[in-house]
Amino acid sequence: MSPISISVTPHSLTARFLGLALFSALLLGSAAPALAKNPWEAIKRPSNQLPESIGSYSNGCLSGAEKMPLRGEGFQLVRTGRNRHYGSPYLVEFLKDFSNAVEENGLGRLQIGDMSMARGGPFSSGHASHQMGLDADIWFSQDKRAAERPLTAWERDNISATPIADDRKHILLKRNWDPRIPGILRIASEDPRVARIFVHPTIKRKMCDIAGNDNEWLRKVRPWWGHNYHFHVRLNCPPGDSSCVPQPKVSGKPCEGGLDWWFSDEFYAILNGTAPAKPKPEKPPKKPEMPAQCAQVLSAPAAP
Repeated sequence: MSPISISVTPHSLTARFLGLALFSALLLGSAAPALAKNPWEAIKRPSNQLPESIGSYSNGCLSGAEKMPLRGEGFQLVRTGRNRHYGSPYLVEFLKDFSNAVEENGLGRLQIGDMSMARGGPFSSGHASHQMGLDADIWFSQDKRAAERPLTAWERDNISATPIADDRKHILLKRNWDPRIPGILRIASEDPRVARIFVHPTIKRKMCDIAGNDNEWLRKVRPWWGHNYHFHVRLNCPPGDSSCVPQPKVSGKPCEGGLDWWFSDEFYAILNGTAPAKPKPEKPPKKPEMPAQCAQVLSAPAAP
């Protein structure tokens, strides 16, 4: 599944799912109008179940989620008003370790954005993945206020990230480049828990130019749409989570092959809207059904 941060159509749920969602939302005091739109967004607390990542990154859910602290060694949360800072305990532990290593190496304090919702599941907007508590968005830029003191609630939701690339012109914004970025991403990439890191194609190309032949660590760093102001870390399935569907390991050379396509005539035609229109299928593709366990996650009592 694509990791892009774009608007997506809400995943359709069966009547059984909606019925369970309604029952659970009423127990939790959630508003019916919000539930009718997306039951996963209506529930604000994790389930009182053992932690498990269920399904796939773009079609799954999360039981027994853990909420990320607002601030800790080397990190500060941003955009907390969205209530999207839940994850598998495996992800929370990784983010704490990663942020601590970044700070210990003199690379600053990370600003962590969206993770998953309280029980994972699909978003009405903003993400196609982030559904089972193993994805996190981290801003490239670092606000000095976040390094010096805890941000206020207003600041967390109103400070702006600095874009490193122009997403429409498809160029690197050299004036905004931070020389700490390769070091930060290398720490994440060399962690065995990490499956992939998604960045804007021009950022990947910049790091390949800097790295030269010392580029094996860039294998996990993948070019993708968007990701011009943040990078997206995706973890492997946690050990023992038998219902978690992993992605194939990244293959090919770290800085060749797939990276070239992002600077090809075909890509620029898509970017500029001049590519030939593809014929529409007679029937729209059927959306995959969510794993059966997700109905139980949605209806489970809330954790204390």
